[in-house]
This record gives sequence, structure tokens and C-alpha cells, in this order.
Amino acid sequence: MVQSIITPLTRQLVTYRPQALAAPTMLDEGTLALSHVAGVLAHEGFQGRNRLFPPHLTLWTFLLQVLSPDGSCREAISRLRPWMIAKGQAPCSPHTGSYCKARKRLPEGVIASLARQSGQRLSDQAPDTWQWKGRRVKIVDGSTVSMPDTAANQEAYPQQRGQQPGLGFPIARLVAVFDLASGALTTLGVGPYQGKTTGEMALFRQQQRYVQRGDVV
Repeated sequence: MVQSIITPLTRQLVTYRPQALAAPTMLDEGTLALSHVAGVLAHEGFQGRNRLFPPHLTLWTFLLQVLSPDGSCREAISRLRPWMIAKGQAPCSPHTGSYCKARKRLPEGVIASLARQSGQRLSDQAPDTWQWKGRRVKIVDGSTVSMPDTAANQEAYPQQRGQQPGLGFPIARLVAVFDLASGALTTLGVGPYQGKTTGEMALFRQQQRYVQRGDVV
């Protein structure tokens, strides 16, 4: 029988996840401030449409979708509408078409940069007493994920060679670097599952520029 292990971090996630869903301003004004989003968009040269779903609101809604137990676009919109009403804005349509189109326009580079910046801010805010012998400790871990079987995904992330064409799913390899003190993810490398320079060590070397001098890995 498998026994689940409840760690302090797990308890925190269970405690604060409902609060983040019930009080979206925790995300809007803290982790995903408008100034941070605007700075990254300008750096990436992204020119989004400032209509019903500008980039900042699209990212915010996407976070709600990921945090939601349902995980659907409809659930994200259902949480967005009350927030818009509370802000004195006209609520968006309950249909998901506009949101899904806006989400597709978000460049991956913008999301990756925001994730790294948010993780680094959390790491910098951790008390010095949480360090090990005065040094920051970084944890590196790798994994793989499967993705929808689309032509674009198959081209960028081919499926395993042992699978017959049309019977498998595109596979991506992930290598993440975490800050041990805060638990924050500070950077993430993504690459094909197999091929030249696609191993976990190769992906980690691509992320080494985000590891600071004096860190313990």
C-alpha cells in the first residue's frame, strides 16, 4: 500500500491554493504585477492587442485556469467575470473563444521570462537564515511530459522511436532549477526527448547562466 507523505510545503499548497483562487488580487498585484508584465513584453518586442484580453489580463486568467481543479477555459472565464464586475468593469462574455485566441498569441519567451523573474524575486526575499552556511542551495531535477499530438508538436518534439507513427505522443524533456530556501522555481529548460544535446545535463548547462556565483548546486 502506498502511503502519501504530507510535507510542510504540501500543507502550505493545500492551505493557500483556495485563497489564491478566491482572492485573485494576490496574483494580480503580487506575483504578476502589471509593471513586471509590461517590462517583459517590451523586452521581447511583443505587440499584443489591447482589447478585451490584453496580455496582462490573459496571463492572469491563464494562471487561474492552471490553479483551478477543473483546469478548463470555461472555469477560468467563470472566475474572471466576477472579478471584472468587482472592479467596476463590464464582464466579458461567458464564451471562451476570445480568451483562447488571446492565449495563443502569448509568446513562450514572455511566459518563461516572467516565471524566472518571479522565482528570483521569491528567492531574493528569503531570509539569510534559510541559507546553508551562508550560501544559496539550488536543486536540479529533470522529467518528461507528453503533449497533444499535433503536427507542430511532433516537429519540435518528436515522439519516442519505439512508437509507431500515429500511435504516440510528442515528448519533451524538462530540467528545472529550484531555490531550496523558498521552494521557488528559478529557471526551466525545455527540449526534445532525444537527439543531440538533449540530455538532462545538456539542458542544465543551458540554464547555468541563471545560477549565481557562490550557489551550491
